[in-house]
Amino acid sequence: MLVAAVFCFTSFAIGQAMEGIQMKELTEKLQLNEQQQKAMTPIVAQRDKAFKALMANSSLGKLQKLRKVQAIQTNFKEQAGKVLTPEQSKKLEAMQAERREKLMGS
Repeated sequence: MLVAAVFCFTSFAIGQAMEGIQMKELTEKLQLNEQQQKAMTPIVAQRDKAFKALMANSSLGKLQKLRKVQAIQTNFKEQAGKVLTPEQSKKLEAMQAERREKLMGS
């Protein structure tokens, strides 16, 4: 349970950190073509909007928020996976893992 909580809080923090990545960094690091950039823009925006709404929602308990964080991250990965090549998806996963490690080490 503790591991799941740490993972979820980390995912939540990653979502916040991902705001800083946005499309410019995704485009550069994943080498997105123009079509992919257009497709990813609303996916990133939706993820960010969902995280902001979740952060602002004070009526949910920690466990409920953790579950929602997982759902947001899962949805983002699924949607991004439809746009990205398998290689780009692996790079995105590596970027997220690197951010998790930085957050856990901080």
